[in-house]
Formats: sequence, structure tokens, C-alpha cells
Amino acid sequence: MRRSISLVLAGLLAACAKPSKPEVRLYTWDSYDDPAIFANFEKLTGMKVVVDYYGSNEELLAKLMGGQGGYDVIMPSDYMVDIMARQGLLGEVPADAVPNRKFLDSRFMDLAFDKGNKFSFPYLWGLTGIAYDSDVVKPAPDSWQALWDPKWKGRIAMLNDQREVIAMTLHSLGKDPNSREPKDLEAAKKRLIEQRPLVRAYQSENQKALLINGEAVLAQSWSVDVNLAAREKPSIKFAVPKEGAFLWMDNLCVTKAAPNREGALKLMDYLLDPEVALKLHQKLGGGTPLKPVAEKMPAEARGNPTIVPTDAVIKKARWLKDVGEAAPAYDRLWTELKAG
Repeated sequence: MRRSISLVLAGLLAACAKPSKPEVRLYTWDSYDDPAIFANFEKLTGMKVVVDYYGSNEELLAKLMGGQGGYDVIMPSDYMVDIMARQGLLGEVPADAVPNRKFLDSRFMDLAFDKGNKFSFPYLWGLTGIAYDSDVVKPAPDSWQALWDPKWKGRIAMLNDQREVIAMTLHSLGKDPNSREPKDLEAAKKRLIEQRPLVRAYQSENQKALLINGEAVLAQSWSVDVNLAAREKPSIKFAVPKEGAFLWMDNLCVTKAAPNREGALKLMDYLLDPEVALKLHQKLGGGTPLKPVAEKMPAEARGNPTIVPTDAVIKKARWLKDVGEAAPAYDRLWTELKAG
């Protein structure tokens, strides 16, 4: 009798632990979701989207390298797609499994970090440049050097992202922003240590709050955050430095160990549906790689080069790349900088 009771209890516990319906687990950037959009996906497919968030590509990589998560779909940025593919963390995505890929702008396809789009499809793109409060900062900044201006001590914000910060600093020094040279990294470290007393915060997640409340009037920022901040505070503007901005692109990928690969492919295709993508991109304030979405954007958005791309912007911007064996040196530089 005791054995029978145990078996019954075990069965009940197993039933409780099992999801009531199939799930697709999405691991993505903060705010890259919309409950209404995912509720519609559930209605169409019977699969529930469960979302977790990360704050940097390095956090995403560490999570998957540690074997944690059990995620189906992830959204790594350009250079991280390359790294994760070589680490065997991404599953191949057959072109015919994602029919809505036909809507993607060819300028965002077949790029160096994933030739042939074997592992990824573009989802959202933008620029890394300078955010500023035009009511306070006059004239408008036109160079990365503005982020070292002592006039704004305590009111400068930087991204909490080692690759973005170090690449920008190298670029401001006239060096290769993806340099692996120890002497270049030492020069960048020196320059960042000089800047450290001026910086109010290294913050990526919800950086727009610093801009809206006036704690920061100048910031190294992602264009998507600037566009969102400007909705609440129109004096917030985005400047492309004369040295050139950085171009980033977040991509849809399926993990190699995806528990629900079929669901993952369906979610990818759903997110690339022009009608779905239009709603999400209007909410996010980011650039779209989908031609039909760009064409349907409001006139104001179409005139924003960080949302609807121009050849000139794309040509001048720089991409972050995998720094290979220099990665530990980048880690040390960042740790020493943050330690003060």
C-alpha cells in the first residue's frame, strides 16, 4: 500500500511539473518582446512563448556555455553569432524553414559574421553613437571626443558593454576598433581611465531613464534607446560622430540544444512576418531589416536613418568583430576599469 501511494504521488507531481501546453523558450534583450504579439502566436500555434532576458552578449554566451537555460530561440548580436557558431552553440536554420526570410533586405544578409545565413536571420538593427540633451548640450556633439569633455563631469553615461566601450575608445584614438594589439589596448585603457572620473554610470539596460531624468546629458548610446527616450523627452537627440558610428544587428538564432526546434523555427518565421514585425519595431524604436516594414513606417520614422537605413549610413559605420585570442586581454582591461 505504501508503494502504491508513492507511485500515485510521483505521478501527480510529474503531472504538475509538466507544462499544460508546448512552450517555446526565448532568451532575448530587455524589452524585446510584446505580450500581445506572443499571445497571438500562442493562439495560432498552441505554443506558449516563455521569455527571459540578458543585458549583454557576454551574459548570453556565459549562460549557454554553462549549459544553462534550455532555450530555443536567442537573439545574439552580429559578432556573437560568429563566436557562438564556432563554439557549436547554434543550430543550422534551413532557408525553407523560414519562408518570411524573403522579405529581408539583402543589405543585411550574407554578412561576414554568418556567410550564407547558415545560423541566423537579421531581426533588429541600429547604431551606437552619442545621445545628448539638445536643451543642455550646445552645440551638438560631433565627435567621440565629446565623451571626454570635463564640462559634463558626472553627467556622462557609458554603455555597460566592454566590446562597445573599448571599440569606441580605440576608434576615437584613430586605431582599429577591433584591434588585438597589446599596445592599442594599453592606449585604450589609459584613455578610459582618464575618462572614468567623468562618468556617472556604465549602464546599458534602461539607459534611457538616465537621459529622461537628466542624470545624463551626454552618453554613448544605442540608437534604439535614444529613439525611445525621445518619445518622452523630445530634446533627446542622436548624433553620429564624424569618426563614424558603430552598426549593430541583433539576430534570430536557434540553439543547438533547442528542446523545441520545431517551435523555434515557427517563432522565427512569425517574428519576420511583416505585420507582426511592424508592430514590434514601432514599439522598440529600432531599425528594421524587413523591406515591407520599412515601407509602412510612419513618415517620421522613415526619415530617421537609425530606423530606415540609408546606404551612406551603412557604408560609413563600423562593425564589431570577434577579437579571438585577444578576448582575455579585453576582459582584463574591462575588469580593471570597472574596479576603479
